[in-house]
Formats: sequence, C-alpha cells, structure tokens
Amino acid sequence: MKGVPLLRPIGTALAAALLAAGPGPAWAQSAPERGVFITQIGDGSDAAVTQQNSDSLARVVQDGNDNRVDLAQKGPAPQLARIAQDGDSNRAEAEQDGIGTTNLGLAQEGDDNTAMVLQRENDPGTQSLAAILQRGNGNTVVLVQDGSDNQASLTQIGDGNTMTATQLDSGNRLAWTQSGDGLADLQITQTGGANLQVTQSNTGAQFLPPPPTPGG
Repeated sequence: MKGVPLLRPIGTALAAALLAAGPGPAWAQSAPERGVFITQIGDGSDAAVTQQNSDSLARVVQDGNDNRVDLAQKGPAPQLARIAQDGDSNRAEAEQDGIGTTNLGLAQEGDDNTAMVLQRENDPGTQSLAAILQRGNGNTVVLVQDGSDNQASLTQIGDGNTMTATQLDSGNRLAWTQSGDGLADLQITQTGGANLQVTQSNTGAQFLPPPPTPGG
C-alpha cells in the first residue's frame, strides 16, 4: 500500500469516508502488504480485478468519465477491497466469496453511482463486512451478504437513492442511512440475528411560512 496516492483531495476524502464508515472493529485490522493497485483518470475507465488466495487485497481509484470496476476475490485467504469513484457513470460490481473475512469499502461521488455487491462466507467463525457511501445523483445499491456475521453500513446522500439489502444467516447487522431527494422504500431481508437501524431524511423539502392571522 505504500507509495500509492489516492489522486486529488476528493479521492482522499472519499477513501477517508469509507474507512470511517466501517461497520465493526474488524474494519481497523491491518491490510495485507501485497495486492492489486489501480488508478485511472478520465475517459473510458474500465478496471477488472480477479484474485485467488494470497492476501486478496485490491485498491481501485477512478477519477472522472465512464468509471466501471468488476471485482472478484475468491479463495480461503482474507479478502479486502477499497474502491473510490469520483464523477460520471461510477459503476462497481464486487463479489467476495470464500472462507475468510470478506471486507469491502466503496465510495462513489457524483453522477450515476451504481453498486452491486455480493459477499458469501462459508465458515461460521468469519465475518462479512461492507461499507458503501454514495453522494449525489443516481445512487443505487444492491447488497447481498450470505453467511456468517453479515455487517453492513449503507449511506446515500442526495438525489435518486435506491437501496436493496439482503442478509442471510448468522449475525445480520445493518445501518441504512439516506438523506436527500428520492428516498427508497425499505427493501430489506434479514434471516439470522436481524439487527437493523434505518435513518431517512428528506432535506429537499420546502416549508412555507404560516398564513397571517385575521387582523394581524
């Protein structure tokens, strides 16, 4: 991870936000020393990452224009991914599957903002952790966590705001936060521990002053 900058100040802010949004203590664990590091600036911006075993660390930063990430981490080793997308289409599809802690941080800022995430855990002693932040414009999240601890923090700020969360078996802890214009119906499925916190606030509402009283 040394010597890999996160682009301009907005890239750094996004990375800091997704780390701060981590859903549990395991978020702060030290990352592996080797992995895949991708930085893309402008235009087509298409990144595909496939990892099997051996630490499974990926960091992808995309700044501007079409912006698409396809991530697959498989195998029994710990799986860790950090994705930051800033501006324009911003689409990320991530699959973490196998034995070990599956740990994903994703931040998208501006324009279409679509996140499709699948996490599977086969070992009851492991964790599946996801923190997803979307700020501005389209904002669509589809999250499926299948097996083991199942912790997720999902945040959308401004504009479209559509989320679907499915957590199957074991712990099931979900923090769902939406602020701004379109606010989704609660499309949530939990089987297991089923702990849930939901916050929705429509900051776009406008309130007129009350009418004057007669003779006032």
